[in-house]
Amino acid sequence: MTRRGWGPGLKTAVSVAAVTAAVTMAAVPAGADTVVGAPFTWSGLTWCPTFRGANGCDSVQQSGTGSSVAFNPAQVTESSDHRTVTLAMNAAATATGAFDTQAHETWSAPATVSERITLACDASGHIDNWPAFWLDTTGAWPAGGEIDVVEGLHGQAAWHYHYLSAAGVSSQVGGAVSGFSGCGTHTYEAVWTSSAITFVYDGRQVGQVTAAGIGVPIATGPMYMVNDYAASATEGGPTVGGVSMQVSQLRS
Repeated sequence: MTRRGWGPGLKTAVSVAAVTAAVTMAAVPAGADTVVGAPFTWSGLTWCPTFRGANGCDSVQQSGTGSSVAFNPAQVTESSDHRTVTLAMNAAATATGAFDTQAHETWSAPATVSERITLACDASGHIDNWPAFWLDTTGAWPAGGEIDVVEGLHGQAAWHYHYLSAAGVSSQVGGAVSGFSGCGTHTYEAVWTSSAITFVYDGRQVGQVTAAGIGVPIATGPMYMVNDYAASATEGGPTVGGVSMQVSQLRS
């Protein structure tokens, strides 16, 4: 899913198998969180509580044409033990949270990145809203690459890699993971080298893209990291207020 520009050209829905999972609500821990509101430190790194730090780290930002809600620093909180960051959708589903390392921290291949993420789902096992954990180029997109470690695309957990093909065409590879709902708490990982990116959910390989397979080298970075909890009637799952995306155990 194209997430960098959030503009025209969003991709066609990926056909996926139906899921049958219990309802899992990612509720904000009562009395445990503090609004960060400005650049903050988590897992030894500096983060901005917004979607694009370069646009003003502590400013309210509309997420773009792909999403129906604005990212607001007031929706980003950190637990009192500094282990968990929560991105909350307000009750009216008009404001949500995001945090990124743009202008602060970057990653380059080879690297392994993972997070433990808790997501809410509806009664049919579809992921609420439009959550994502991803890395994005600091240079020209898509030539510099985009690695979507996990995204709640059309209500199901999916991975993608965006790149510029040998013909100069914006391209992607990836899709939803059959038999994996993404409801509740799971660990999402990407093992990134100059020749391949391997996607691992809960210790199981669920996808891979190789330089040989796409005909161009894998982008090696630098990239910054993003976590966001958007909403979209066309790209995400059901738009639901009063739920959250919780992120912990970043390893990189």
